[in-house]
Amino acid sequence: MNIREATKNDCVHMDALLTKLIRYEARFDPNLSPEVVIEDNYAGQIAAEGCKAYVAEDHGIIVGYLYGFTYRIPQVLLQPIAIVDALYVEEGYRGKGIAKDLFRKFQEFASGCGAASIELKVMSRNRDALRLYASLGFCETKKYMALPLSQNGNK
Repeated sequence: MNIREATKNDCVHMDALLTKLIRYEARFDPNLSPEVVIEDNYAGQIAAEGCKAYVAEDHGIIVGYLYGFTYRIPQVLLQPIAIVDALYVEEGYRGKGIAKDLFRKFQEFASGCGAASIELKVMSRNRDALRLYASLGFCETKKYMALPLSQNGNK
């Protein structure tokens, strides 16, 4: 397995994996479309300052990726924060340490940027992802909450 920084040529594959990620997460969030097809999402993002993407390749085939970025709010944050925005590994490749290897690469990037921490959002019912992130040392520091609005109710 080869873990490397993503290039523009990888963006089509990353978009396809993001499509799979969103479709997978649709089982946890009824507002996510299980029919979504993502195109041209990463091409403009991976070259932006503070953004980084890594891919996992098995014999030249991309089987997983991680995309993240750093941000800083001047006069509010003393150090930047790194955000894991998307992490996905093909089902047949899960449980082999690929997600951890992708994360470690991003962790090196975040450390090199002087980030104070790495943050992410995860679906509360996605037990596999919760176990992975706990094994990487993540702990709950904030709660991301939502108030579902019905079509006829709250506005």
